[in-house]
Amino acid sequence: MLKQHGLTLVELMITVAIASILITVGAPGISSILQQNQVIADINNISSVARVARFTAVDESASVVMCPTNNYTKCESDWSLAKMVFLDADNDGQLGGAETLLVATDPVSSSNTISGVTGSLVFRADGSVSQQASIQICPASGNNKYASALLISLWGRLAIATDDDDNGIREDISGTDLSCS
Repeated sequence: MLKQHGLTLVELMITVAIASILITVGAPGISSILQQNQVIADINNISSVARVARFTAVDESASVVMCPTNNYTKCESDWSLAKMVFLDADNDGQLGGAETLLVATDPVSSSNTISGVTGSLVFRADGSVSQQASIQICPASGNNKYASALLISLWGRLAIATDDDDNGIREDISGTDLSCS
């Protein structure tokens, strides 16, 4: 008697049907995980830049500016651009002259939307900032459920936005739900 090698048409159709069901059930879950991971990666990136800025301000007893930039010489207001951190010796909020560029990052590569304070954040010699801030990151889908923010208090303390009222949406530094619209 000859041994059969391979699948019958019925076995192949059953396998394809099971695979289709698994993909249909699993795909939405994978999509949400990817959205969350992209937002978390962007939050971690901005958070690490802010930590360097605050630490340097305290360590050097000087004003240190963190801001978005197009060309690493001038501060802009679009937080999805590259970030730079520099010692601001003349306290003008712009990199110039003999001032030292401390950190230069690449622009955000994800399709997330990043918004925050207009312009620069200035960390003072005691670690405090010129203004409290929420730098918000929204996923490309615009779903508020996956939005997050880096919160910077007046004392320069960094925190990640949390959902304190248990409505499924994190809040900014003033307690308002994050909105991606």
